[in-house]
Amino acid sequence: MNDIPVEVTVNGRTHTATVEPRLTLADYLREKCGLTGTHLGCEHGACGACTVLLDGQAVRSCLIFAVQVDGQEVTTVEGIAGDDGELSP
Repeated sequence: MNDIPVEVTVNGRTHTATVEPRLTLADYLREKCGLTGTHLGCEHGACGACTVLLDGQAVRSCLIFAVQVDGQEVTTVEGIAGDDGELSP
């Protein structure tokens, strides 16, 4: 299987990588971007642990392939944290 180049803006920073077509967005964020706030729970989209914002819309990143978000903007939990890294309810 041929790897595919993708460029995704994650939390305001552009990330470019070559990925397998079957790599999920959740795995892309963890493995290629080094962001571990997006968790994998059920890997079926039911638990919501992998939820991120894709162009402002909440999506389950375990159900989307990284190649599908090429050229789009993703916001993770790290991106909505304050400057001190803390989240506030």
